[in-house]
Amino acid sequence: MTGLMNKHQKHFLWLSPFLLFALYWVGIYLSLKNPMEEINYAENGGWMRYVMFKPYTQIIGSDDTFQEGEGHKTFSFSKNIVDDKQHLSVTVFKGTSDWLYLYDHELDNKTRIGFGFVYDSHKKAIVQEKVYLETDNKIYKGQQLLDQLATYGKDSTWLKKQSKKVAEQYILGTWFKNGSSRYSLKNLGDMKIEYNKLVEE
Repeated sequence: MTGLMNKHQKHFLWLSPFLLFALYWVGIYLSLKNPMEEINYAENGGWMRYVMFKPYTQIIGSDDTFQEGEGHKTFSFSKNIVDDKQHLSVTVFKGTSDWLYLYDHELDNKTRIGFGFVYDSHKKAIVQEKVYLETDNKIYKGQQLLDQLATYGKDSTWLKKQSKKVAEQYILGTWFKNGSSRYSLKNLGDMKIEYNKLVEE
């Protein structure tokens, strides 16, 4: 009987590290309540992030990395994700998931439309804070933006589609395709997307 107990104890002791590892993994997995928390963990998390996810900067196609002591850094999305007339970047802050995404779409060589999205960890929302059009060093917002946009044959419907494309396809879709298997546009966990009122009108 003692020999049988010792055999079971040896098996248990041998399996203990694997069980602890599995429990630790499950605990982290369950603590990530939405895709932005996953994205943040993939870049800012502890050593387990390397087991669970590819670094976010790799997923967006950036060759750049954080240097020792940097508190924040801006990374550009690859041209495999956005085309030549577009630019999308993310400013990643160490220690917080309140990241900033900036998007520019060139309408011609002097005019661009710009969006600013931020992840607000308190509201659990990706918020489109800025929508503007810049031409000849002048910035237009609101109705003036729509008036300027009309001269390019584009309207509020185009603006709404482009905003959704940036948030849902470029920012989140890239992660769903190459990072997260848990979340999707149909399942954002406890997160929501809030578009600018100009886009929602």
